[in-house]
Amino acid sequence: MSARRLFTLRIDTRGPASTAEDVQRLRTGLADRKQLHARLAVQGAEFTRDYLRGLNRHRTANSLGATPTQHHARAARGIESASTADTAILRIPRSSGLARAFGDVTIRPGSGKKFLTIPADRRTYGKRAGEFSPGELVYAVVGGRFPALMFRAGWTVAYWLRRSVSQRQDRTLLPSDKGYRELSRGVTALYVDEILTREGGMA
Repeated sequence: MSARRLFTLRIDTRGPASTAEDVQRLRTGLADRKQLHARLAVQGAEFTRDYLRGLNRHRTANSLGATPTQHHARAARGIESASTADTAILRIPRSSGLARAFGDVTIRPGSGKKFLTIPADRRTYGKRAGEFSPGELVYAVVGGRFPALMFRAGWTVAYWLRRSVSQRQDRTLLPSDKGYRELSRGVTALYVDEILTREGGMA
């Protein structure tokens, strides 16, 4: 899993405090921000999960006439949170493909493998080549240039074989920076208000 700092937190104690006592109360309450960061991390993770569950992108499935695999909904279930006294963190599984939100990525075969298998048929979308029966798929070079796995029956392309695949950055795979900032401000404002109310300051 890759970890990413969720928020750069900046507290302005001048906002809700109206007296010197309130300012001191805030300083004391915010001296240890571990609880605040825990809230930010938990709510940031849920905010991200909700966003991913709301994504409705099935271009590859639609182009192949296949049933969508709900990849983003599965990715949402893998989002985790962590926090310390210094920061709030989102943990995003590498397998989710969400690294593309932060920059271009190049995907290569795993250890011991020569090719990536790119589905070329609705029957192969969302499935690994190893899930087919022995002999059902056969290796071929299409057009003298393009390696592929073919369905033996019908001799149509099941998977294109690639040594690597490059994907451009797509920031919309995750909530915007503005969205995270607004969430941060809302959670922080509520936390500050709780400190003042809890300690008998301004209501």
